[in-house]
Amino acid sequence: MKIITRLTLKDISKDKKNFILCFISVLLSCILLFSVGLAISTIRQNQINNVIDLYGSHHAIIYNTTTNEKDKLNDERILKYSYIFKVENNLYSISDNFDLSFDLNGKLPTNNNQIIISSNKSYLDNLPIGSSLKIDNKEYEVVGIYNSFELQKLNLDNIVITKENELDSEAIYFIYLKSYKDIYNNIRDIANSLSNSSYSINNSLLYYYAGVDPNGDYSSNNDAVYFLLAMFLCLILAFIIFFIIYNAFSISVNEKKKKYTMYKSIGAAPKQILYSVFLESIIVLIIAIPLGFILSLGFISLILFIINSMLEGIATNIYTVSVYPIFVLVSLAFILVSTLLATLSVARMAGSINIIEEVRQTKKFKYKKENRLVKKLFGISGQISANSVKRDRAKYRITTISVVIGIVLFLTATSLLSIALYSYEDSYAVSNTVYLSYAESDLNNISTEYIFDYISNLDSVKDYVFYKSGYYNYQTVDNEIGNISVIYVDSKNYEKLKEKYQFDSAAIFNILDDNKKAFNQENITLTLTPTSSYANQESFDVTAKVINESGFLEDIYPGVFTTSIFPIMLLEQEKQIDHLTHIYLISDDYLKLDQDMQELIENNERIYYLNYPAMYHEQVVTSNCVKLVIYIALGFIAFITVVSIIGTISSNLNLRRREFAILKSLGLSNKQFNKMIFYESLMLSLKSLLFGFLIFILIVSIFLRIAMISENTFDSLLDIPLNIFIPPFIICVIGVIVIVYLSFLIATKKIKKDNIVNVIKYY
Repeated sequence: MKIITRLTLKDISKDKKNFILCFISVLLSCILLFSVGLAISTIRQNQINNVIDLYGSHHAIIYNTTTNEKDKLNDERILKYSYIFKVENNLYSISDNFDLSFDLNGKLPTNNNQIIISSNKSYLDNLPIGSSLKIDNKEYEVVGIYNSFELQKLNLDNIVITKENELDSEAIYFIYLKSYKDIYNNIRDIANSLSNSSYSINNSLLYYYAGVDPNGDYSSNNDAVYFLLAMFLCLILAFIIFFIIYNAFSISVNEKKKKYTMYKSIGAAPKQILYSVFLESIIVLIIAIPLGFILSLGFISLILFIINSMLEGIATNIYTVSVYPIFVLVSLAFILVSTLLATLSVARMAGSINIIEEVRQTKKFKYKKENRLVKKLFGISGQISANSVKRDRAKYRITTISVVIGIVLFLTATSLLSIALYSYEDSYAVSNTVYLSYAESDLNNISTEYIFDYISNLDSVKDYVFYKSGYYNYQTVDNEIGNISVIYVDSKNYEKLKEKYQFDSAAIFNILDDNKKAFNQENITLTLTPTSSYANQESFDVTAKVINESGFLEDIYPGVFTTSIFPIMLLEQEKQIDHLTHIYLISDDYLKLDQDMQELIENNERIYYLNYPAMYHEQVVTSNCVKLVIYIALGFIAFITVVSIIGTISSNLNLRRREFAILKSLGLSNKQFNKMIFYESLMLSLKSLLFGFLIFILIVSIFLRIAMISENTFDSLLDIPLNIFIPPFIICVIGVIVIVYLSFLIATKKIKKDNIVNVIKYY
């Protein structure tokens, strides 16, 4: 084996092109798989951090017990515990070993003159940190404000916590166990060992460490579906990686067939050929695995840096790369198994080389009957291309598989990520609506004119829509009566609506079935009488055009859909009427607008103000981060696909240099050669697209079938519009044809310059 080792190392040093092709294929596979593992690990750790902030780091809470029971908690299964005990009604104290188990702003009390209170109590009683609270004639200083969803679930969200000497009283214990193995049963056993105790398990945290408690709050059926989907996608990814690596090593073996034939002719055994191929793959793995892991760390770190920059000042937790061993080991296992299986398949092919056939090369050329239709349609170049494909299908098999893998990888990743992006955007669909509403009688020493002046002087306000609304009783000339909603629109927007709907002074919208009898004419005169809410206003007559539509305010402010259980009359705002006033604001900077509006809102509490873009700014930025990650992932997958296709086609055409030289020696011109290359690339593209689409449809069908095991898990998939799959298909079809053809052109650029005699002689 020493001789084979030296020959293999010498071949690698001399034939760097094939080695680099194999290395790049394995390296890209390593980066992809390690990046997936690191991404899952990082997301998992971030979710754990969020859960700890919300629910605490403890594993369970034991309550309805007393402080004199704490000796029973000296259990070998418990890592540590801390507790709070009752001093008096709603006043608790912390133990000496108290470990913070919920989100706290400020600090824990260090003496019996300090307290921490819940965020709910702080808000309701207006008690910030540093304020004082009097309890039973004793004054306490507020040194911290806590959030605890666990205490909320126990209806203890308003308790006040101080630092007192321990009493024999009611206690609540926060438990941390040593091991996650059988943790649910251990918590139950420990809780049952205490007299009359009850317990609450921190399922939100244990979900990430110990799986799902069958008796807990989570649906094990849903988790089984998620697990099956994850395993299915991992298997798909493993098969794709296997074929990418297989193609790379297969090309390398094909180009070295003459060398392996020579080795066998001088006495090399099939096992030695197998050893040579495996040795090359091991060398590739030794270099590619650590380098791929380092590059994947850098790749994920770069993405997280960009995400953290986008979420600066918004997110409470900074995203950092987390290396969870099991995910890295699973990725490594996929890499090793895929590479070794691919190498084994290729090595067996190399070991079974027939010396006589390789020397004579008779197996490569078989006569195929001429296709007259192809020759008539595409000429001699098309006939040569068709004959070449038919004559030696094995020659194209590797290239076809490479393109099909690229198609399947791109379509699968694009479709699944598009579904994820659609679902995320749908769950965080944010309106651009910003508006104020108020009744003038509720304003404090200001008027509508003041509000308009205030808004008009804000640089952040681009435009606005103003209207008032109120309810009236109507009576027609035929004595039909009923209720109607009247909307008074500002003059500018009133003219816009008047021009669109072609009415003179008023219009009636939203005619319901119950009112069709009263509004059965194109123009109608009504007597409007204010309801009791507007008793200080007089009745008046108005003639209006009947327009049976609804949502007309969308014409002047997109997103404002006006409807009512009554007909709606549109009038121009002419005088101050004490109806509910609405002002919709249009801005290019909703965050600055939100800051500018604070002075007006803080001084007038009865003004209702809503700024959706500012409220959901975090979700919008997070949505952009999700898009960024998805687009980067798609870009990386597309890069792997393109590199694999170009490398495979280039190497395959290099194996055919002797064939091209013979054709050129028989008089094939460069123009005919270019046509032949075009027809071959077109046939290869169409064939690959057909197989790729069929495999993709099969994968999606299996994915949906698994997803539908649980009726509630992925039923929203049925609502996803099919048009989100159309762009990936179009990109795939155009991209494959262009990439394959360009790959052929790039690969044949050097071949066109070959010396015919030298190529026929040495290849």
